[in-house]
Amino acid sequence: MRTHRDRHGNAYRAGAREGVGDFLADLLALTPPSTHDDLKKLARNVLSRPKYRRVSQKTAMNGGPNVAKQ
Repeated sequence: MRTHRDRHGNAYRAGAREGVGDFLADLLALTPPSTHDDLKKLARNVLSRPKYRRVSQKTAMNGGPNVAKQ
């Protein structure tokens, strides 16, 4: 059951990461170029949160946190 839950969670997180990327692309199209670096930094900060990271079965089995670094 755990691997099924992890796969479902990873698919959900991948969709969320894709949504953040789509939103960033829309913002970059609407804002002046002077703000683009700040928007990209904001997107990186949002995506670095644990709820957007991929769940790794291997790390969880080794006793570490079950969130993979990306």
